[in-house]
Parts: sequence; structure tokens; C-alpha cells
Amino acid sequence: MTVGQDLDAWLADRGKQRRTKQAIDRFALDWGRGPIQRRFDRAMAALPEQSAEAVAEAARALFADDAWIGTLIDGLAGQLRADPFFEPPFRTINSDISSGLIVFEDDRVSIALGVTGVAQLAAKKNARRGATSIGFTGRMTVLKFVRAGGALLSFWEAPNITADFRAAESGTCTRTGERRLSDGEILVIDGRYRSYVIEQASANLVVLQAEVTLDRAPLSVEFDSASHGYVGCSATGDGASRIQMLTTLLRKLDAEGAFAAVAAFLDHPDFFVRWHVMKELLGIDASTALAPLRRMAAHDPHPEVRRAARTVLDGLDTPKASKAA
Repeated sequence: MTVGQDLDAWLADRGKQRRTKQAIDRFALDWGRGPIQRRFDRAMAALPEQSAEAVAEAARALFADDAWIGTLIDGLAGQLRADPFFEPPFRTINSDISSGLIVFEDDRVSIALGVTGVAQLAAKKNARRGATSIGFTGRMTVLKFVRAGGALLSFWEAPNITADFRAAESGTCTRTGERRLSDGEILVIDGRYRSYVIEQASANLVVLQAEVTLDRAPLSVEFDSASHGYVGCSATGDGASRIQMLTTLLRKLDAEGAFAAVAAFLDHPDFFVRWHVMKELLGIDASTALAPLRRMAAHDPHPEVRRAARTVLDGLDTPKASKAA
């Protein structure tokens, strides 16, 4: 029987689908109550303080013993052998060079087990491409290279990303060194001012990665890999990103009451959210947005937001001045 025929048979058999779902739910329940998950929970409960550094140190200690990885992989493999339609009950993470499973997650950290493919890495390095960037995540990350794949890493530093980050004063990133990794090495990368790039590898990398959400910077920042100058930034928090998407959606829907709903976010603590909201207000009703725009230009606590607001006001006043002349 072919793979397609197997799939057709599975889709036509409600009993098989139900048994697959039961196996997935059972695996998730066993993992959630199992010794590895309990160990992760205890480590987070025993933190000496609620800080990124404390979480990173706890993750480093957890990563010292990675024997549980084999247990997890064997368990998943056994399920897949018994049922090819079994799906691991974990959230997935994917990029153009790697993929993985989030095996633990709370409001302080997410821990993932992933594979970086040497073929995908080589293809990305050798492909014809335009400008590329070096990313600073704004978060502290702990990495254990369970299988290092002979990887050569370069390390980079940039000005610290803080709540009053200013693109005009972001400077450049600087290469601080490189290192050939060995199996089992653990690195702590403070993405608020440090980054790394996999320059080359000779085999697939198997990596444990803890992304710390406590004390993260409000932004992730990218620098050009050639000039090392600032390229752009984006929000690190899901809340900020959701507000930006929501306010854009409200503008596009042109719904009654959209202006008031969007204006409610003008006092958001993140400066880039405040400016995004103002741009959406201008798109909804430019004349009504003039009053809050003037207040922003005069009183917003962030200098780049004040500057951007003044620039828009100057642009709005210029046509009037030209017409009067």
C-alpha cells in the first residue's frame, strides 16, 4: 500500500483517527506529568530571584544532564512506528535552516530541542542574496550544542537595547571573536547586546535552546552584515505585536468607533507602539488626529517619537504655507 493509500484509509476510518488522537493526548499527559517536566518545574520554582540571569543559570544547570533527550526521542519514535499519523504534542519552531519542538514553556522561559541542517545552512550561505543582517534578539538565550556538527561561530556585540532605544544613535555591531564548538558545549548569549552567527558546519547540529522571556528588551534589532550599521527593529513582546496588528486591522476595517479604540493605546509604555498607533490614527481620520499628534510632538517621553511627530506636522503645514504664498 502506498503512502497516499495509507492516508486515504486513515481518513476514511474514524476509529483509526480516534485512536491516533488518543495516543497523542496520552503522550502529552504522560510528558506533562513525567519526571523531566517536574524537574523543569522545580527548577523554575526554586529561582533565587525573578530575573533573566537567574533563569539562564537554572537552564544551564538543567542542560548539564541531557540524557532525557534520548528518552524523549525513543518515545516519539516508538509512537511513530506504531502509527505513522501520530504527531508530537509539542509546539513547533521552524526557520529556513532549523526546526524543533518546544518541550517546556512557562511565562519565564521556553525550552526547545531542535536540529539545524548542515545542507540548509550551506545553501543559505552559498545562495545569491542581497544584504543580510546580524540579529540581536533582545532576550537572554542558553544554548547547549548536544551535537555541535563541527560548527564555527562568530560572536558580535552592539550597544545595549534598552527601553529608550534610539535608531539614530544605535551605532554599529562589532565582531568580538570566533570559536569552533565541541559536542556538549553550553553558551549563554545575552541578546540584549550580544549575538552569534553560525559561519560553517560539517554536520547537522542538535541544539537545546532556552529562550528567557524575563527582562527582555522591548525590541530585537538587526545590523547589516557588511557595513555593521543599523538596519531595523521589531517588537519582542507578543502583546506589543498584537496591539500593532489590531490597530492596523481596525484602520483597514474602517469600523465605527475605530478611532477611539485605537487612540486608547496612545499611552502604551513602548515608544514604537505609540508611534504605530499614531500612524494608524492619521490613516483613520487625519484631522481628528492632529490634536494628539501635536501633544505627541511636544510631550512624548521618547525623542524619536517627538521628532517623527514634528516631521509629520511640518509636512502637513508645508502645503498650507505654499498655498497661502
